[in-house]
Amino acid sequence: MAEHHHHHHGHGHDFAEANKEHFNKDSHTYDELPLVKELTEKEGKYILSHGWSFDPESTTVLNFACGTGLLETTLIAHCKSIQGVDISQGMVDQYNKRAETLGNWKGANSMLSCAPWRTITLSPPMRSPAFLAYFLKPGGALLVTDRVSLDAVPKIEDIQKKYETIVPHKSGFSEEDMRKVFEGAGLESFSLNVIPGVTLDGMFGLTDQKLFLAKGLKPL
Repeated sequence: MAEHHHHHHGHGHDFAEANKEHFNKDSHTYDELPLVKELTEKEGKYILSHGWSFDPESTTVLNFACGTGLLETTLIAHCKSIQGVDISQGMVDQYNKRAETLGNWKGANSMLSCAPWRTITLSPPMRSPAFLAYFLKPGGALLVTDRVSLDAVPKIEDIQKKYETIVPHKSGFSEEDMRKVFEGAGLESFSLNVIPGVTLDGMFGLTDQKLFLAKGLKPL
């Protein structure tokens, strides 16, 4: 569950470059963040049960903002192949080290290939999801995880200062936010569900913040 934010923001700050710098520096210790392995495993199991009908003979996955590949350790046995993409070369290096120990894992790079994918997982949403929808096969699914937007959730001013430069949206996304994003990308059959038992508490300075799984299908 790589909590990367790969897009630009206004007011002269480049969140993409800040993310690259931050995760390049912290890539070797990312897996040691409090609860990150446990939460990513729960996220992966929920994706398997509610996100897509994974088939080890046919499901191809593109994981955008793949981080060190923790999510893949849960998904890989249910996929024909997984390809990771990340803005951070440090994360790519850690991902590829993990990939050496598992089959059906194509490793990671910092650029998208042109092959169509059956499933794309993304954490968090981009401002232009149509870019990723382009890479989906007809009938394929775009799966997005990010923070739920509620009145009670922490605002960016409550997030520890060292994380402010890499968190571009202040309070996550609402269901209506995501519906507009998916429909704007030409995707159908939108759904959004809170992932049970997955709460960011102590990660990136956040407390008691839930994650959602949003899904949309590319028309046939």
